[in-house]
Amino acid sequence: MNAQVGAAFSRFYEIITPSQRQVERALVYAGAISDDVRNAAREVAPYSLTRHWLIGSYARGTAIRKYSDLDFMFEFHGATNIERVGSRPLLTAIKDCLDRSAGTAVRVSEMQEVVQIEYRDGIHLDILPAVRCDSQGYLIPDGRNGWQPTNPVIQEYYFKRQDDASRIQLPEFTRGMKYWNAAHGGLLHSYHLESMVAQLAPQLNENYAVASFETFEEISRTVSISDPAGCQGELSVYLSTSQRNAISALCRTAASGAFSALKAQVKGDQDAAVSTWASVYGPLFPSKVS
Repeated sequence: MNAQVGAAFSRFYEIITPSQRQVERALVYAGAISDDVRNAAREVAPYSLTRHWLIGSYARGTAIRKYSDLDFMFEFHGATNIERVGSRPLLTAIKDCLDRSAGTAVRVSEMQEVVQIEYRDGIHLDILPAVRCDSQGYLIPDGRNGWQPTNPVIQEYYFKRQDDASRIQLPEFTRGMKYWNAAHGGLLHSYHLESMVAQLAPQLNENYAVASFETFEEISRTVSISDPAGCQGELSVYLSTSQRNAISALCRTAASGAFSALKAQVKGDQDAAVSTWASVYGPLFPSKVS
């Protein structure tokens, strides 16, 4: 990859990467939430909180500035025959417990899956309650007052394995693809997109520019993929036919732009190449590099 184009990609990834200070503040907030929940044990009965930890895009290094909430899994024990107990009472109990926290806005998400907390400094936390169901697996709210399985251990192993097998820095490249998605309507859910990029990673070129073209072409053909953790099944089921067609069209347009940028690079017109990549990825991609 030409030095000027390479510098543009490096600057792009730097711009969209959240600050470590934001993560550090979130960890402090999550610790305070954990204390609040423990101190209000009666309100979350018959569950007891055992631990919490950072999950999702921030834990995988794929979060993008302004578009990623910080996700924490809160592990609970208790409630025998949990399948007969709805998940909404636990979500509501956590919300009620945290409503008294000064300086925060607390709500159960519209999808009825997490408790969302917004702080005055702009930090957003999603609290995902999880009930241990075996040595590695958990049950989490499914949005319909029931539960669905998840396995963060298998998820973590899968993404690390794909990163190790790829020639590019997978978390960094994934951040770029997630920003492209956010800048073009955000039709793809974060975990769905991350899983598709991770599946492609071992076959992608080590050159970020070429890898971008390859990824846009592949996603334009299909967005179908099974959950790599083996828990959620087909990840694209939330998409309607019109949304699938829209994603395919967006990817074909992006692939065409990427091809034009690559041709400009071959011709030695690096200014045109960088400018074209900016039109492909969105406004935070540098349109010129000094």
